[in-house]
Amino acid sequence: MSTSSNLVVPVVLWGRKPPTHCIAAILMTPDQRNIITGCNDGQIGIWDVTENSQIYPRSMLFGHTAAISCLALGSEKTDTPYIVSASENGEMCLWDISDGRCVENTKMPHIHTCMQAYHFQVSKDVRLVCNGYYPEIFIINPNSLEILYTLTSKVAPDWISACCILHPVTKDGQSICKDDVVVAISNSGAVKVWTLTGNEIMTQPVYENESKQIRCLNAQTLTCCSYNQRTVLIVCSKYWQIYDAGDFTLLCSESNRCGERWSGGDFISVDKVIVWSNEGKGYLYKLPVSLLKGKVLESANSESVEYRKPSHQTSPHAYYILDMFSESSMACAPAMTFHIGKSDRPTRFLLRGDSEGQIVMWTLPEVTERQMTLVRQESFDRLPALPPRCSTSLADIWENLRHPPAGIIDGLCDENNQPLAITSTIYIPSQGKVACGRQNGSIVIAPASQSIILQLLETEELKHKDVPVKILHGHHGCVTSLLYPFNESTRYEPQHLLSGGADFSVMLWDIYTGCKLHTFTVHGGEITQLLCPPNNCNSRILPCVCSVASDHSVTLLSLRERKCIMLAGRHLFPVQTIKWRPLDDFMVVSCSDGTVYVWQMETGHLDRVIHGITAEEILNNCDENATPMESLVNPNITLTQALKRRNLATFKNLAQQKLQIQTGTVQQSSSHRNDYLKQQTYPMFIQGIRANLKDPDIHILFFDTESLIVQLLTEEYSTMSPGELEAKGFMPYADQPDHGGFQGMMLKIKEKAEAVTGGQRSPSRSESSSRGGSPAHAASPTHKSVTNLDRSLTLDIAQLFLSCLHAWGLDPDLDKLCINKLGLLQPRCPIAFGLISRSGHMSLMLPGWHKRFCQEEIMEKMTKDFAPPPGKVTLIQQARSASSGQFDKKSLALAQRHGLVQSDYTDSDQDSDSSSRKDVPQRQSDAILNEMKAFSMKARWQISSAVTTNHLLSIISTANTLMSMSHATFVTEKTRKKRRGSKKRFTGHLGLVVAESFDSPSTSDDETDAMMMQQSQIKQGWSLKAALHCVLLPEMVGPDYLKSPQLEMLARRWQDRCLEIREAAQALLLAELRRIGPAGRKEILDQWSPFLPTYVDPQLSLMNAETLQKNEDGDDDEDEEDPMINDTPIQKSSSSFESRRKQATAIVMLGVIGAEFGHEIEPSRRKLEDIKKGKKSAQEGFTLKNYSLARHTSKALTFLLQQPPSKKLPAYTPIRRAAIDLIGRGFTVWEPYLDVSAVLLGLLELCTDSDRLVPSMVYGLPLTPVADVCRTARHALSLIATARPPAFIITMAKEVARFNALAQAAQTQHSTIMSSVLIRGKSEILKTIELLVEKMPSDVADQLVEAMDVTIHCLDINHMKTKGLQELFPTICRFSMVCMCPVTKRVWVGAKNGGLAFYDLKQHSKCQMIQAHSGPVIAVSVSSDGKFLVTYSHVDSRLKFWQTASSSLFGIGSQQTKCVKQTATPPIPMTNTTNLLKLVRLVWVDNRCIVMLTVDGKEQKYSV
Repeated sequence: MSTSSNLVVPVVLWGRKPPTHCIAAILMTPDQRNIITGCNDGQIGIWDVTENSQIYPRSMLFGHTAAISCLALGSEKTDTPYIVSASENGEMCLWDISDGRCVENTKMPHIHTCMQAYHFQVSKDVRLVCNGYYPEIFIINPNSLEILYTLTSKVAPDWISACCILHPVTKDGQSICKDDVVVAISNSGAVKVWTLTGNEIMTQPVYENESKQIRCLNAQTLTCCSYNQRTVLIVCSKYWQIYDAGDFTLLCSESNRCGERWSGGDFISVDKVIVWSNEGKGYLYKLPVSLLKGKVLESANSESVEYRKPSHQTSPHAYYILDMFSESSMACAPAMTFHIGKSDRPTRFLLRGDSEGQIVMWTLPEVTERQMTLVRQESFDRLPALPPRCSTSLADIWENLRHPPAGIIDGLCDENNQPLAITSTIYIPSQGKVACGRQNGSIVIAPASQSIILQLLETEELKHKDVPVKILHGHHGCVTSLLYPFNESTRYEPQHLLSGGADFSVMLWDIYTGCKLHTFTVHGGEITQLLCPPNNCNSRILPCVCSVASDHSVTLLSLRERKCIMLAGRHLFPVQTIKWRPLDDFMVVSCSDGTVYVWQMETGHLDRVIHGITAEEILNNCDENATPMESLVNPNITLTQALKRRNLATFKNLAQQKLQIQTGTVQQSSSHRNDYLKQQTYPMFIQGIRANLKDPDIHILFFDTESLIVQLLTEEYSTMSPGELEAKGFMPYADQPDHGGFQGMMLKIKEKAEAVTGGQRSPSRSESSSRGGSPAHAASPTHKSVTNLDRSLTLDIAQLFLSCLHAWGLDPDLDKLCINKLGLLQPRCPIAFGLISRSGHMSLMLPGWHKRFCQEEIMEKMTKDFAPPPGKVTLIQQARSASSGQFDKKSLALAQRHGLVQSDYTDSDQDSDSSSRKDVPQRQSDAILNEMKAFSMKARWQISSAVTTNHLLSIISTANTLMSMSHATFVTEKTRKKRRGSKKRFTGHLGLVVAESFDSPSTSDDETDAMMMQQSQIKQGWSLKAALHCVLLPEMVGPDYLKSPQLEMLARRWQDRCLEIREAAQALLLAELRRIGPAGRKEILDQWSPFLPTYVDPQLSLMNAETLQKNEDGDDDEDEEDPMINDTPIQKSSSSFESRRKQATAIVMLGVIGAEFGHEIEPSRRKLEDIKKGKKSAQEGFTLKNYSLARHTSKALTFLLQQPPSKKLPAYTPIRRAAIDLIGRGFTVWEPYLDVSAVLLGLLELCTDSDRLVPSMVYGLPLTPVADVCRTARHALSLIATARPPAFIITMAKEVARFNALAQAAQTQHSTIMSSVLIRGKSEILKTIELLVEKMPSDVADQLVEAMDVTIHCLDINHMKTKGLQELFPTICRFSMVCMCPVTKRVWVGAKNGGLAFYDLKQHSKCQMIQAHSGPVIAVSVSSDGKFLVTYSHVDSRLKFWQTASSSLFGIGSQQTKCVKQTATPPIPMTNTTNLLKLVRLVWVDNRCIVMLTVDGKEQKYSV
């Protein structure tokens, strides 16, 4: 199963202290808009540079696990702002800096010290030229991070210390040839030159063309002058030298200044260089022109005047210094780089980043010859110095914020009004609490969602003193690690919390009582890590936890016996990873020097010590569910692996655990189920991370939208009575056999809601929370439940989540409604969001990133007086009046009765609403208000399209979920009581009450009415909120400010496993496709159609049967863990994985555009109205003249429907679901290119088990993949049937006829015939026919005989004989031209062609046809004794009587039906709109007489 990854929205609480950012590498993008810094702790900072050279921080990227060694550009194209980073342990990542997404990552055995992006003559985009701690130069493709080819040395191979790439040109800048030249210098001073022709291949190393030894050891940089290719600058730490590139002769050189070492340099012009030192200063030098060679130089040309002039200068002259004028010493040398802009008048910058996280930027001065001469005459010490153009650091940013960034428990238990640094964090999801260990040794346990609401949102009712906090005192020195073992596995007690401290001890706490149960003192160093052994260890190890300390020791501490049962010392180096071989009873400890120690857990013996490759193999072969221990060297891994672990656990669980219906086959053994029972995903998860070991924790809140929706629905369903569940179709009705399904499932829901939460029942909203939980602590009298009694944890989390994400400020009316009715809270400070991408890499927005936008916003406001364009308002009002049209008259009348007079707001700020006054206390300055406005209305939509997509999907899906629930408001009783005091009411648009007070109405009837109205207002509030984010947002934010949702991400979620997210993604994608119009859609078609499988290289194509043997399907989100390219260093398969993912996306994208905007062969009824209004113009490529795309897309869709499962394309993947869905949606477009019967039978095949698998079409919890495909196929079938009733009925009739012929030909009941899909799908076919009769009776009447063929095939013949057609399938008996003879048990049907068909109820028999009338037979009726039959057709206005049974003796001989009498009837007046089905009814009065009732009320009597 392809795991469609979860929709996770990270929000960051940075805390009061900025993270350490010791810069090791710095880079500026070619457009000069961004600076990228890589730091020694492995994070990457992205900074925005404005037009007037101000630097603002944007985001910090986490993912590397070692110091960044170098950065390079990943692409020159403007639409892909990519950079590549490499770290000191060989990891490489390709990042998209617009949103911080990790696009590709790999781990190499080589460590790079320098990467240069260079656009070779023959390549389409840049390639990376890398050198480092290895004797070659690698040319790497940045998009796949694969090595393309290698440059190797024949002569004196050595590590390359610096290299440079150039393209040889002639004097006037003309290109000489197609070659590129790489010049490099090795550590030992050998200069080498390679000429690259573009024909290099991976398998053959490229050897150097020339090599020469020069006197220059350990060069820092080597640069060829781009203005004059004869000049080369080599910088070493003691001196820098200028060489002639022709024969590498030394031209001139300059030693270092006293106390400084040179660290790099570059050319400014033909005869000027800039060289910088480890002190972070830049020096500008003028070179002696007379010594330089090269045709570009005037002085080197013997014809020129310059050549004759006597030259004085023989050594380089310094003429300027770029200095910081700060005396502070730095921990390490700053990273510096020289940047020349690519514009017409290039600006030149010198950038430097230092160990304090400070970025400094100088603009190089323009110096004239005259100034040079003056400087030359002055004394050397008094060089002119240039201060920096601008500088900034994270510390400055933290200081300048109006709201200092919040920590997670700020203000709850501060000391001296200052929050203490938090040194470790653990979240306890089952109780919604967060435990924070602090630097003074105390541990604070607080309810997480409440303390976060206090930090981020404006709240009237929640005060700091209201939050129930427990403080545990015990450690001396800081608390270094925390563990709540019950999170990992249910075998531990839910009240146990463990903490390790800098005082060498591990303490065991009871979190309910707050008392310390035991202290383990076995280590000789501070505790660095606590973790749980896996579930399949032996029984003595199971109640243990494992602790690791900085004295390199590892212990197993038994919580049951309260003692240390194993101490593994003797490790010579710091412990890096712990893995387990539970079945061998081994604990495998790997140390930072690469050695692996294998310990026996039971006895504590050291089994063996292994080094080298064997050690790596042993680590890799440890049990697959071994939890990787986080590296103690760097805390980033914690994050990566925590995320990885959570995702895997999530997806393993989902199949078994999310209250799903057993599909008959239990997927895993029961022992496994208990393992995963606890490791579910949580609606909110809090992770503490650090940039550096010395830093306090930064807290990331991961909101998992899918999990939140599942929790909300679970709680909603658990409060329903069985009757309600049945009414909603979530439970089988009494007469249906229950196939291992729903009652059990509903019980599980109930249990889950009550028990699994451990300490806290999720209460229904109506009853107060019972304080129990697991029996272990229900008895302890001191344990108090800490949530509000009328709220569940999930609702708290939903309130926090939606309040952070809502688009505040765009629609003042809706904001009021959200605050007063729905109970959302406004943010009090800009919120730092994040984005997770593949394999746990993520980017987090830094505080103050919005300042740039706010600055621009304020500037704009000053320039023009802000007036809203009139167009917007009307659009919203239209949407409003349309949606509020759903209000029924009763509630409107009620509103008027309660005195809710409609008032329209024009300006929300001068409003007399008392509560909104309180929302914004007067003390807040206008500046903060303006900043928040600019943030919520503009800046936050500009982060990136990926972030916008995730936010909108989350808001819309959660709002829709809440809309489907009853009483889903976050307004608590407390607030309601408070508001009752005020007597004012305000209504916004059309009587929708935006704020009101409750005066309790007099009668109970009124009360229920008011409740109903309240309910409908809440529902409408949610629906308006969803509509705002889905449809109106681009219009209201303004297209310049909105990074619109990413279509690709939406297309990948077209069939997300969570129904609400799926519907939100579909709605957003369609809204966006409509918004961009035909031209925009054309662009998307051009972008994606090359990826359709038919156009792709057959080796990579999804539709190539041979390659389907490989691996994994490609339809998964981009932050997807792909089994093929998870942690393996070599990734040959990545391109084919990427290519398959692109193909899958292309199929969905083109499928959606085709289905919604394609040209239909014959418009279906549904779309006729659109055409009349002239809305519909078909999308190019899907029209009748140009149908190539339609054909290829339909081919790909049917391929996905029909291809038998293989490893690469398993049976029930999201991409298959999407194909099924799109075949249904766009059937009228695809029909000409499809084999209709194959498609229908394929869909039927998937629906055969639907009654057992699918509770109802609106059941919100995720289903198993099989059930999900089944639900989608069912929906597609009904769409196809209603779009093209004749196609469906005729195709099915043909298939039934073919089946009957086969069945008659087969002698015995052959097994293949009995297992045919037509037998298994009977109930589904009947359902579809029933739907058609309901929706489109006239279409069915036209094909009634065929419909009857199918119906008779699907009904049980024996039942029909005993019960009759009317009872078994009443739907079809509505037609006046269908009747069943009670005596002979024949079924008679009048046909449109004037025929009369009858069916003898025998197995596999065909119907027989007699010609009866010259026009359609519109009424048939048989007499009660079964002897006579009467038929009528309005075309020839005749009534015919037929004798059904023959009069021969005992009914022997042939039974003909012959016409015994026909009568002309008066013609019935007809118009175009007359409904033929209701025109006439024939009723037998007795065995020989009949009355004919016509639609105009006349009666006539006829008799045989």
